[in-house]
Amino acid sequence: MTESTGRRIAIAALLIAGGNILSRLLGLVREPVIAALYGVSGTSDAWEVATRIPQSIHELVIGGMVSGALIPVLSELADDEQALRRTFSTVAAMVVAVAGTATVVMVLLAEPLVDLAAIGLPPETRELAVTLTRITLPSLLFLGISAVTTARLYARDRYAFPAFSTASLNGTLIVFALALTPVVGPPGVALGYLAGAAMHLLIQFPALVRDRARLSPPAWLSDSKFHLILRLYAPIAAGLVVTQVLVVVDANLASRTGEGSLAAMRFATRLQQFPLGLVATAMSLAYLPTLARAAPTSIRSLASAVDFRRHLAMAAKVTTLLIVPITVVMTVLSSPVIHAVYERGDFDALATNVTGPALLIYAIQLPLTALDQLFIVAFYAMRNTITPVAVGIVGGGVYLATALSLVEPLGMLGLVTANTVQNSFHGLVLGIGLWWLMRGTVQRGSWIFAIKVALAGGVMALVALGLRQAVIEGLEADGRGGWLTLMLAGGGAFAVYGATLFLLRVEELANLKSLIDQVLARLRSRTA
Repeated sequence: MTESTGRRIAIAALLIAGGNILSRLLGLVREPVIAALYGVSGTSDAWEVATRIPQSIHELVIGGMVSGALIPVLSELADDEQALRRTFSTVAAMVVAVAGTATVVMVLLAEPLVDLAAIGLPPETRELAVTLTRITLPSLLFLGISAVTTARLYARDRYAFPAFSTASLNGTLIVFALALTPVVGPPGVALGYLAGAAMHLLIQFPALVRDRARLSPPAWLSDSKFHLILRLYAPIAAGLVVTQVLVVVDANLASRTGEGSLAAMRFATRLQQFPLGLVATAMSLAYLPTLARAAPTSIRSLASAVDFRRHLAMAAKVTTLLIVPITVVMTVLSSPVIHAVYERGDFDALATNVTGPALLIYAIQLPLTALDQLFIVAFYAMRNTITPVAVGIVGGGVYLATALSLVEPLGMLGLVTANTVQNSFHGLVLGIGLWWLMRGTVQRGSWIFAIKVALAGGVMALVALGLRQAVIEGLEADGRGGWLTLMLAGGGAFAVYGATLFLLRVEELANLKSLIDQVLARLRSRTA
């Protein structure tokens, strides 16, 4: 990896991570706001359904296309403005047509959609879910156009504005929820989601202007790159259909395990997604354009694609280095995390006792799930979208087998366990697949690196357990836990993890620090 490429990837990763940090922090404000307003209740369940439906449709129509097809293909056209403009305009026109039509149809079919998504809802909750869903569905159009715009900007190595688009959605939603809910009730949160989706798109306009982006007439029949995007996306779309079916099954099973189960799973999932967005998403999106340019022409040539393998190995090491300590904190300190983030207003100690175990089980999958995102991106960069989808379909069968066997004895926690098994299976199989395609070879020192990080994580877990017990006796027994528990037990554990890595002489730690120092120095020189 050249120094300039390393700096560019590091800048991209820092910007995306910065946007994800702000987005997740606002998400950590958003979810407690909703929890404080509605608690673990039927209203929270209705809100979960009203956001899950447009998000699922968005993923099916365009969301999965961004990393799987748009960024790899548009990265090839980054230096050809005319070709980039033509393909971008054609894809944008397609998204407007499909998302606009889907919005109208889904608004008219809101009632059967809600029944399909969560058939076990009580009548009053169902009626509210229908109302909220009709408000949130038009967000499909804004989020669809925004996704295409994000792909164009990432392909041109312009990360700042799209990286902060989700943060703008969360911030707008929070403002609207607090301002409108006292006036119009639960629909105020749905209106906030719709306004946030519009802001998700609008915040990217300055970057488009700076990049001198223009539109041209769509070339439905003559644009070969548009046809390539459709071919790459076809298997992803098929896989997403299976995924959405599983989402529907998951929601229906959860709606039958007691009121508030959907909300508890949502609150735990949002916390689990925080480190994934911070680490895995940032690394995968930052490396995707580079991997796409270094990818071998045939997947059979992967073993000889030295630059591609080097970039992938570096991304995997940095991801592992960062995700392991977060996994330890979220498993060992799952209940204090829930207590600190959510326990206020209508979200009481009983809700913490329900949600804490769900977070613990979800968090177990974090290392494999984070690496899974990189593995998926690696296949996408090689223009192979079939393999991740095929593994995902098999993983869906693993989920069903696990969920149906565990939902009766364990209830909601059985579904959480099934999701964890499914995601871990996907990451493990894709990782083994890449290792096999590389003919069983890995970068020198990778196994030693993995052992050292695992050892540091184990030491950290033991320290976190000890500190938690010491802190809990002094604070939580008096009801004064929460953030102080996390700062003392979590902070101490993080310090031990860093010290252990240093003592074990993990050279990737020094390399990461050096690269960050170079990037910060460059950014300071630009602003000087």
